[in-house]
Amino acid sequence: MIDAKLDEELAEYHKDQNLEELADLLEVVYAATRARGHSVDDLENIRRGKAEKRGGFDDHIFLETVEE
Repeated sequence: MIDAKLDEELAEYHKDQNLEELADLLEVVYAATRARGHSVDDLENIRRGKAEKRGGFDDHIFLETVEE
């Protein structure tokens, strides 16, 4: 059920792309995090660690492919 709500909120954000829809999406992400037995702090720690290791999206640079 939470995954369906996440899909719904993401679709609404794609349609309107306003800050209120983004806040709704974030709220559902937090709810999904808790529903899976984790804390928002756990999520933030993982996010922060990945950003430190791989970089964030602030510079609008995105990895498109990985070659091995």
